[in-house]
Amino acid sequence: MVDKIGEGSTPQEIYKKDFDRAVNLFQKSLAGYQQSTEPHQKEKFKDVMDKCLVIIHETIQSAKGTQKPLNKVDQDYQTFIANDNPKTLEQLNKDLDSLQNG
Repeated sequence: MVDKIGEGSTPQEIYKKDFDRAVNLFQKSLAGYQQSTEPHQKEKFKDVMDKCLVIIHETIQSAKGTQKPLNKVDQDYQTFIANDNPKTLEQLNKDLDSLQNG
C-alpha cells in the first residue's frame, strides 16, 4: 500500500520540508544567477529566487508565526541583486546558512 503524501507527518515536519526545498532551490538558482552571463537567463534565475523567497516567508510565518529572521535575508538579497559582487554574495549565503541552521 502506498502512503499519501504528508500522511503521518506533523505540520511542522511538512513546513520544514517545504522550507528546506525552497532554500535549496534558492541556493541553486543563486549559483546559476552568479555563473550566468546572459541577461535573459539571469532574469529567469531571479524569478525563481523571488518565488522561493515567497515560499520561505510563508513557511516561516506558518511554522513560527513571525518573519523576523527574513528581514536580513530580504535586505541582503536586494543588495546582491542591485550590486552583484563576491561580498554581497557571501553575505547572502551566510544569511541562508543561518536560516537553515537556525
